[in-house]
Amino acid sequence: MPNQHDRRNSNRVLCNLACGYELTKSVDNNTVEFSEGHGHSINCSDSGMLLLLPEEVTKRQVVEIHVPSKTRKMQSTKLAEVCWTRLVSVSAGVNLYLAGIRFLLELPVVG
Repeated sequence: MPNQHDRRNSNRVLCNLACGYELTKSVDNNTVEFSEGHGHSINCSDSGMLLLLPEEVTKRQVVEIHVPSKTRKMQSTKLAEVCWTRLVSVSAGVNLYLAGIRFLLELPVVG
């Protein structure tokens, strides 16, 4: 009988999608910094995604992800929480970040 860890991971599928993202970082008590960019999904499930990002994110940080759809013409926008992150050193001075994210909710399409 599979354990809970096996059941939780059994619905992951490989996917190679460029996903836009937007995030906020608190600089100090009065300042919030906004940033946006593109990351690449490595695998995804109904409940989350593994992303490779060009900038550092922190555990519990909320990220807005724009996920392209293969079946619909419009992308979906999801809010997600970073569950874990790992530094990936690519070369001297170049780092990427793996982030395991958990979807919190899908935002409705406006328009």
